[in-house]
Amino acid sequence: MKLTPAHLSALALICATGACSAAEAATPPSALGDPSLDAKSMSVRYVSGLDAVVFEVATAGDAASFVPEKAGQVDGAPVVGYVFPTDLKPTHVGFDDVPGTVALAVTSHPDFDDTPLWDEDGNAAYDDDGAVYHAHWVVLNEDDRAPAGLAVRQAEATSVLPPTAPMPMYLDSPGFTVIEHGSRLRVMVPADRIGRQVAFKSGALVASMRVDASGDTPLLAVEEVLSQVDDGAATTPTANADGAPDLAWPSTDSDDGTFDITATSASYDDAFDTFVLEMDVAGQAAVAVPTPVGSVDGAPVWGYVFPTTIEPSVVGFGDTSGTLALAVTTHPDFDDTPLWDENIDADFGNDGATYHVHWAVLTDDAESAGGLSVASQADMSKLPPTAPMPMYLDSPGYHAFAVGGRLRVLVPGWHLPGVDEFSFDAVTAKMRVDASGAGPVLRVEEVVEVLSGDLSLPNTVSRQSSDSE
Repeated sequence: MKLTPAHLSALALICATGACSAAEAATPPSALGDPSLDAKSMSVRYVSGLDAVVFEVATAGDAASFVPEKAGQVDGAPVVGYVFPTDLKPTHVGFDDVPGTVALAVTSHPDFDDTPLWDEDGNAAYDDDGAVYHAHWVVLNEDDRAPAGLAVRQAEATSVLPPTAPMPMYLDSPGFTVIEHGSRLRVMVPADRIGRQVAFKSGALVASMRVDASGDTPLLAVEEVLSQVDDGAATTPTANADGAPDLAWPSTDSDDGTFDITATSASYDDAFDTFVLEMDVAGQAAVAVPTPVGSVDGAPVWGYVFPTTIEPSVVGFGDTSGTLALAVTTHPDFDDTPLWDENIDADFGNDGATYHVHWAVLTDDAESAGGLSVASQADMSKLPPTAPMPMYLDSPGYHAFAVGGRLRVLVPGWHLPGVDEFSFDAVTAKMRVDASGAGPVLRVEEVVEVLSGDLSLPNTVSRQSSDSE
């Protein structure tokens, strides 16, 4: 079932269907007439510099400023959301092929947290962020249990959901960046996270919803459409879609200059709350992949690395010493990003060879030929929820891509709470896994190049020197 203009108009006028009293009782009273929930216009566009699709809705008031009042429990909890219905297929966003409308929903619900992998309010707790507006993919279906006749589709035992789905329903918590700029609300969706299907159509509406947890599984029911743009239907095409490349990464090659660094830079884009780190090389960036050895122990790892002055605790590594580095790596012997499908083949466990992003804590190591390693950490509670193994290494799902000789990495600003600026360097390195001890250690075998020559981290990026709209 796809949402049509006629269907959405019927939702907006549910009093005429006899469900008015139920909807009025359920809609948070303070939401009625709130200008922040009055959608006036919307757009969806592909931004080439970010290799991402940006959803945007403009409202009559301060977007995302309204938070529903707590119910005190999950059953009956109110949810308010900015919803972008699309004509994407469920398979494009990690679900199996089921009937329904795929929508991007940006919601607030203070009674519960359904984004356990993310710390939206930056307080180092991952389970208290429900009130902060955050993004979900959902599949909406007709459901006569919902006052407005629509609800998020329930999952079954055979349903296929993404690894980042927090509960048994067609609702995912992908961790997209949500930006609140006055009357405008934006969501940045990397092109890889929609299978690079950027040529789709969207609509926009604002809805009041409520959780019904009285059954075997929780039901998220739509109760009223508070406002909508052009009937809310998915009729607006993505602008600039023809500028999107088919892949984020070039074809594999043995380019000799792929690790010879020529320059590095970084900027902060305020319009998208994103730090953009770049590394330029003499040849083609990110084309070389090591030969697999057939096991994790001894597996080669090649990477582009940005050592930084950011404290490891900022990104969830607890109280530890060392240099926090952003690394873009390839290693065909294993996959350490089980939450993400980097090669876009619907298999989340076979992507090690595709370049991908990690946070890692580098420490001195006399046993490493390069003098550095990423050490093990047996206590997983001292690691972020997205850490894949007991090492000081995280797999946060940041988007990275390469065009010609330039590698670009996008770091969400909200992932660096309290960090207004930091310094960094550019390094290329070849590493190897040593799993012979109590825990795996990623040892640096060869530092191919250090741009500064001495790891002095001479480059600085600041939120104050930002691009903005």
